[in-house]
Amino acid sequence: MSDSVVTAIPAEDRTVAALTHLSGLAGYVIPVGGAIVPAIIWMVRSDSPLIRTIAKQALWLNLMFYVLFGAAAVLLLTVILIPFVFVFWSVIGIAVIALPIVGALKANQGTYYRYPVVGLTVTQSPSVRA
Repeated sequence: MSDSVVTAIPAEDRTVAALTHLSGLAGYVIPVGGAIVPAIIWMVRSDSPLIRTIAKQALWLNLMFYVLFGAAAVLLLTVILIPFVFVFWSVIGIAVIALPIVGALKANQGTYYRYPVVGLTVTQSPSVRA
């Protein structure tokens, strides 16, 4: 049996939790919006540990994407790594789009979703239990 605890999202917070996950996709509409919108939600909804944690995850996911994208861009200077860079950009691009969508779907169902790798850097899941 797994030691992980499934955290339930209260019905009144499900919509905000789903929108917070999707806020990371704002970068496709507003330049750097993928980092600005989650940061604003984090500040505005700081009274809710659940929403605050989800906003931190969305923010960290986008910040990691910017750093990895930039680091891979430096690798374009080497001719031999150019194919690797384009494959890497494709993989992280798909992840940055898919993870918030999966998180929003889970939040809408009432289940807390922690992003792989990024979720581990953010504080452990909030103390809202099923």
